[in-house]
Amino acid sequence: MKKLFLILCSSIALTRCTNNQKDQSPVSVDTTPDSATVSFFPVTAFIKGQIITLDSLPVTILQISTASGKVDSSWITIEKLKPLLKPFIVDLIDKENLAPFFKESKFNDQSTDAITFTYDPKKALSDSIALRHWDVYVDPEKGTIKRVYIVKQLKENGKLFTQQLTWQTGKWAKIVTIGNEAAAIQSEVKWVWNGFTD
Repeated sequence: MKKLFLILCSSIALTRCTNNQKDQSPVSVDTTPDSATVSFFPVTAFIKGQIITLDSLPVTILQISTASGKVDSSWITIEKLKPLLKPFIVDLIDKENLAPFFKESKFNDQSTDAITFTYDPKKALSDSIALRHWDVYVDPEKGTIKRVYIVKQLKENGKLFTQQLTWQTGKWAKIVTIGNEAAAIQSEVKWVWNGFTD
């Protein structure tokens, strides 16, 4: 874990050096070497750590559900939230499991003030791999994770659908479910525990 953190910090430092240029457009950096040198950020471990931190806070979580144009809100406990997040923590996202299937790239996005690590398939994925894409947004000043975004393709009752998790560190999480046939949003559920912004 220390080694991954050092590699991540080194990458941030190198990218920050290129930021001193006057050009404010996003800088694209090719970081797709062979899988032996790619340093996948341990996304699953990060989200599990966030859940543990949330579990220790004296807060009740606001759940905002949107489906068929209707919005509903209610208060839930962390114990009720945990099973809802399970689809995104059962598959381990790390170098050992996924480097043969995904490539890593990064760029400095001035619009979000973050260094974005992006992971996309190297080739067509088998149905046994639910993950389809994920991003890790890093604060270039603090070297901390600002946001994680994960896309999975799942199957239920013989029908494929896509789920997208956005995790805003220390603030909120959101799962959007999209039907593959109509490519339309079926539902959106957001959980807020620290403010109502972003």
